[in-house]
Amino acid sequence: MRQPRRGDANLAPTVDGRRGGFDQPRNGTRATQRVDHLFCESIHAMMYAIIGSSSQAKSSDYRDCDIRNNVPNGRMALQSRLQPEAADIFRRLDDLGLKQRDLAKVLGLEDNKISKAKAGERQFKAGEVLRAKEWLDAIERRGGFVVTADIPEADPESAYVPVEVLPTFAGMGGGGNGDGDREVALIPRALIVDVLRGSPADFLLINVRGDSMEPDFRHGDQILIDKRDTSPAQPGPFALWDGDWGEFVVKNVERARSGEVRIFSSNPKYSAESAPAEHTRIIGRPVWFGRRL
Repeated sequence: MRQPRRGDANLAPTVDGRRGGFDQPRNGTRATQRVDHLFCESIHAMMYAIIGSSSQAKSSDYRDCDIRNNVPNGRMALQSRLQPEAADIFRRLDDLGLKQRDLAKVLGLEDNKISKAKAGERQFKAGEVLRAKEWLDAIERRGGFVVTADIPEADPESAYVPVEVLPTFAGMGGGGNGDGDREVALIPRALIVDVLRGSPADFLLINVRGDSMEPDFRHGDQILIDKRDTSPAQPGPFALWDGDWGEFVVKNVERARSGEVRIFSSNPKYSAESAPAEHTRIIGRPVWFGRRL
């Protein structure tokens, strides 16, 4: 190895592999001090780098932050939290030219809940997604035509009309006498006016008991009687007043050749009977019945 000469004070230390360390130049104190100075600078630089890296790791850890996307103008934008199903619903709304309030009305929600759903602050429930898709599918099948009512919605109080209820039950085998407090029942206006073409005064609601009219009527049924139809020219069930027994009954009635009327049950285990037509008080014919499941 070349021995340094005087004047080589700025030479860097060389490595002596045999001694496992720096081979310090043996040319005086200035060279040794220079080597020590360089060595210390490198150590300090490494320490500053380590401190800087640790500080950066503590202050710049992005793992707990929202995932961000670059946008063309260089600003950062939060990743969208909108449901894929909701995004599809709002896209179809826009394509069909519909408003968010239209969707709110269909789903029975407040307008602000639809706005929150679009902003990703609220998620649609599974039933709401299904209802919205069915509604949009129906509109798309009609070519984007939205069906709207030509008349205003009916007032709930005027959607029903009061119909008198027989104060007691009518028997299908044995009946009640009609004594009791007067009652009324609310029947859909559409049934009374539109379907049966009548007024509330034309009808009477009767609760029936017994099994003599099975299978046509059953114990516990409610039967709506049309008081305008009292002729047995067309045989069938009728509500009657049985003067002999002083009770209301529901029986089948048909005309007989002798001028009498034949009164019989639908259940074959009950026998038939005849009565003079003038002695038979027919209240009306059943036109509707309600039954508890």
